[in-house]
Amino acid sequence: MTTPWVRHAKLAVTAVAGTGALLLAAAPDAAAAGIGEVTLKGSNPQAGCSYTLTSGDLVGGGSSAFNEMPVTFYDNGATIGTGKVGTSLLGNPAEVSWTPATPGQHVLTATAGFSFNSPMPLTPLTVQVGAASSTGSFGCPLPSISG
Repeated sequence: MTTPWVRHAKLAVTAVAGTGALLLAAAPDAAAAGIGEVTLKGSNPQAGCSYTLTSGDLVGGGSSAFNEMPVTFYDNGATIGTGKVGTSLLGNPAEVSWTPATPGQHVLTATAGFSFNSPMPLTPLTVQVGAASSTGSFGCPLPSISG
């Protein structure tokens, strides 16, 4: 005869095993998400115009381990520049200014870390850059005042 305690114990073991399996199934997706992603402020980029690239949700703030972490950004493998994750209470992503020189597809990547021996890659961003405006930089979108 099975007592109520044994039935509850079996139910608890089954629930814990099911939760563990669920967590293991979700783990690959969480690992694939990485520590952040490259983001572009603005849309429909044009050659010759300047845009801001950020480290997306990789931010510092408070006692974050990411405070002052350097993030180096690349355009099709060529270095754009390096920004640092902010330390303010709210945290800020690392930022660099990017001016695409040519129209076409650009793969924007970044690596973060305090050591060049083991940089952590951010999720890349692929953008299609349009041709330069016939009016030169006057055809570039105005930067946002609100940020």
